[in-house]
Amino acid sequence: MTEKINLYIENLTNDIEKKRIQQTVSYIKKTYKGTDILDKIKRGADIAEIVVSEAGGGINTYISALIYGSLKNEMIEKDTLIGLKSDAVNNIIDGLLKIPCLNFEKIKKQSNNLINFLLTVTGDVRAVLIMLAVQIYKMREISKLPDDEQKKIVLQTTQLFAPLAHRIGLYKIKTELEETAMKYEHRKMYHFIANKLIETKAERDDYIVNFIEPIKKDLEKAGFDIDIKGRPKSIFSIWKKMQKQKVKFEEVYDLFAIRIIIKSIKVNFDKEDNSEKKRNKKIKEKEKELCWQVYSIVTNSYRPNTKRLRDWISFPKQSAYESLHTTVMGINNKWVEIQIRTKRMDEIAEKGPAAHWKYKNTKKTDNSEWLLKIREAIENPIFVNQNNDDETKSAMYSNEIFVFTPKGDLKGLKDGYTVLDFAFSIHTKIGNTCSGAVINGSIKPLTYEPKNGDLVKILTSKNKQPNDSWLKIVKSKRARSKIKRALKEKVFRYSKNGKEIIKQKLAQLRKEFTEDNIRKLVKYFNTKTALELYQQFGENKIDSLKISKAFVDETEKQEHELKEIKEFFTEQKITTANDVLIIDNNLSSINYEFAKCCNPIPGDYIFGFVTVSKGTKIHRRSCPNASDMMRRYPYRVLKVMWNSESKNTNFICNIIVAGSDKIGITASISNVINNEFKLKIKAINLNTRKKDKFDGTVVVVVKNRKQLIKLIDRLKKIKGIENVREK
Repeated sequence: MTEKINLYIENLTNDIEKKRIQQTVSYIKKTYKGTDILDKIKRGADIAEIVVSEAGGGINTYISALIYGSLKNEMIEKDTLIGLKSDAVNNIIDGLLKIPCLNFEKIKKQSNNLINFLLTVTGDVRAVLIMLAVQIYKMREISKLPDDEQKKIVLQTTQLFAPLAHRIGLYKIKTELEETAMKYEHRKMYHFIANKLIETKAERDDYIVNFIEPIKKDLEKAGFDIDIKGRPKSIFSIWKKMQKQKVKFEEVYDLFAIRIIIKSIKVNFDKEDNSEKKRNKKIKEKEKELCWQVYSIVTNSYRPNTKRLRDWISFPKQSAYESLHTTVMGINNKWVEIQIRTKRMDEIAEKGPAAHWKYKNTKKTDNSEWLLKIREAIENPIFVNQNNDDETKSAMYSNEIFVFTPKGDLKGLKDGYTVLDFAFSIHTKIGNTCSGAVINGSIKPLTYEPKNGDLVKILTSKNKQPNDSWLKIVKSKRARSKIKRALKEKVFRYSKNGKEIIKQKLAQLRKEFTEDNIRKLVKYFNTKTALELYQQFGENKIDSLKISKAFVDETEKQEHELKEIKEFFTEQKITTANDVLIIDNNLSSINYEFAKCCNPIPGDYIFGFVTVSKGTKIHRRSCPNASDMMRRYPYRVLKVMWNSESKNTNFICNIIVAGSDKIGITASISNVINNEFKLKIKAINLNTRKKDKFDGTVVVVVKNRKQLIKLIDRLKKIKGIENVREK
């Protein structure tokens, strides 16, 4: 037993607790076998004393610090710990053992992540207090270490442990860590400021007394129960101000601050103030009123700098800090910072956000609730960790977890996100080729959800690429967006390749790459769009050799249909005029009209089809429906031919045009039809498509097919027109 452990035991009144300390020391001696056992126990005792005296820990925290401080570099076996018969100690040690070896070489880049990780990964908040105590111990012993070790520990302190202490409201520990670190990291500046403060102490003390005297008299005369004191700024704080303001030591005007604390507040409650919420609200209103009254009295004596007024009473900081700050022109034209607050506000400012809960009797729903757990752990020796720690911590950190990469980097990730989400958070290329991950030495699939503190190594494969199923796996917007983009690029890439394949094959078949031919392929291969057709060829889902078959089948089909029509009309030879229906303007005895499915005009080979209720329909023999009508209803088919063409006969035709969308294209089409061919346009409708292309329909009145063919040939010669055909 060391002197410090014996002293701690003497102060205990509980014999069971004394026995537990003795058992712990025996356990340490039994576990650690070496010649420096007493030094190890002494180290643990020093760390345990820091936790108790400076962080307020109880018996369980003390025992945990004693074990961890003594055996930190040794293997702590859980079975042995269970033998101590203390779930609380086991939980605390468990939390400490969850923290792997951090890569402090990269701490500057990920200090905030490390702080959040340490606050969330430990199962018991008292583990955080022990970690801070260990760091304080290191800083107090830092002079005994070589320079390279000193630099490493100072870096840990400034980038991680001082901000961590600040985060949980342990400001005294934070100040000590910052001051000691500065002493070794910036030796000259530390000693320079320290000496300057010593040189100016007497002068500064006299100034504070003379400055406070008139304010104190006025406030006491007004009936205020107050406490006024001046406090010097820390060396580290002064140095930061010199850096931020880019000034010399002599130009830092607020080397000290005057704090005015209103000790007692009298509030008269009405009968309506029957709830704790209403009473607290009234107390705060009274506090605010009194603070502003003090401000008014102070500024009657000294002129304030309105630009330096900070009202953290009306709008408290997120850490629950409340105070009214102002800067006034004091004696000898020196600026002096004044802080005005009540006793309640001062306690919160001194002890941190956790003290805020001492004054809250309502339901605790604030995100800082987990800080109450820290305060309970500090103040209550028998505090036992509960399962709802995870709930409060997740509220504070928005369900964020932290995982390690093989290089020791710490990455933040939302709880519930998958391996695939994590891969995309590292780099898009890694996400696009992710095939799984190795989590703590075990291979896991894309769907696995990493846990806090996991060591994650992403596996990649050149053969892997995003697919539609990945969108069901990921949960982050970033990953979803990257996958969708990759899928679009994949479609574009395949479509581009597929288009080239089709072009080359059509060229081999001596076919043009036209919209008509692409439509034939879309129909033959049963795809919804041309883009889908290109994509399937690009992905090799369709054999390019089948393109020729599509045109062979089309030709055979057309030839077969024409053969059927030809056979039909040659089988029944025309012997008299009664065998055939002559179509001309003088035909009035027969009810007939031209079929809209093929729009026959003079010059076309035609036939008639007797309908049930709409008379005879005149079709082209090449009509798409001709073969079916002749096969199913041969008894309704009539042989029809044109009479000598009449100059007064007019036929409406639909012409499909497509090309580049250029200025004046509509006027050019109209000019050819109206002025050159002297034909009438019934309608013209052109629509702009993507990439400055257009297509549309021109409805024109012609006399015969010969005239229509000439018109189509002429329209094809217009600059910008790429395709013209009859509908």
